Amino acid sequence: MQPKHPLLQKCLKLLESLPNLQAKVEALPYITDNLLADGRLILYGSGQQVEYVCEIKSDITSETIDFIVDYLLHFRQRLDDEQRPLLVTQNLSERVVDRLLKKNIEFIDTTGNIYLNSPITYILVRRQSHSGVTSNITNSSLQLIYVLLKFPHILKEKDFERELAVASGISLSTVRHTLEKLYKLDYLQRKRGDYRIVDYIKLLERWEMGYVESLRSKLLIDTFTPVGKRPFYEIADAIARQAQEYGYLIGGELGAALATDYLRPIGATLHVPEDYRPIFVKLKLKPSPQGEIALLRQFGSHNAWNCDQFTSLVDPVFIHAELQTSNDDRLRETAERLFGKYIAQRANDA
Repeated sequence: MQPKHPLLQKCLKLLESLPNLQAKVEALPYITDNLLADGRLILYGSGQQVEYVCEIKSDITSETIDFIVDYLLHFRQRLDDEQRPLLVTQNLSERVVDRLLKKNIEFIDTTGNIYLNSPITYILVRRQSHSGVTSNITNSSLQLIYVLLKFPHILKEKDFERELAVASGISLSTVRHTLEKLYKLDYLQRKRGDYRIVDYIKLLERWEMGYVESLRSKLLIDTFTPVGKRPFYEIADAIARQAQEYGYLIGGELGAALATDYLRPIGATLHVPEDYRPIFVKLKLKPSPQGEIALLRQFGSHNAWNCDQFTSLVDPVFIHAELQTSNDDRLRETAERLFGKYIAQRANDA
């Protein structure tokens, strides 16, 4: 079975190049009663075999490594005794490699950094990394990346730079600087002054990592909970019903539930206009550090889903990224459904 994900493709080739080892992908994705992972991989060597369950995480930085380590340690606990987790990623820095080694987390990246420590083999390969350049991805860069993911064909427009500036809410000079930056980082290709997305999935992964690590906290106003200790399901209908009147867009678990009709939500993310105070007054919400309802500021001009069926929902790229902030398998499975139904076609058309 040949993987479609570009990171897994590259890393599989690296594994196959190792002496005295054979690699075979058995399942894509890999799903059990209590687990949803990116793939199941078997390594053969010395007359034995070891089973790895793959987790793909792109652009891991020193700022996000603790989150990734905690996730993988929790992930390891849910595997069967004969299974091992394998982190598949790209361009690991020296600091990140050191952190993974310290926690004995096996990994392989697209530049050739490899750590395998199983009963059939021990391999440690460290190569110079260039991942530091990804730190140049700022919040303004992420706002522009979001627009590219929402409108992949905007780069074909005659005045695409100005359209990107309006849609993303950043200046024209920042748009030009960011496009050049994304080109140098191999997220975009350029020919005769025109840009094209190199790999939509890779760009989506970079957006989601950046959303989790920085953009969401920039946009976050506060978290709220219903007054009177009301359960979330009692106000979910009111949130959906009053969205158009108060100009907010629904995302998070509630947005995913409305889009897929699959999830029973226990929270929501509301992307709100500048005058947001009437919203939590009308919905009878109060600030709470553990609140299940998060209010985020909108930016630019195209946060809404361009779909007559979901006029009150935020774009699925936002919802998908929001679901990635949790390690909950039910949310990951919902994210898979959301991607397959609404985002995959954009990737195909990009």
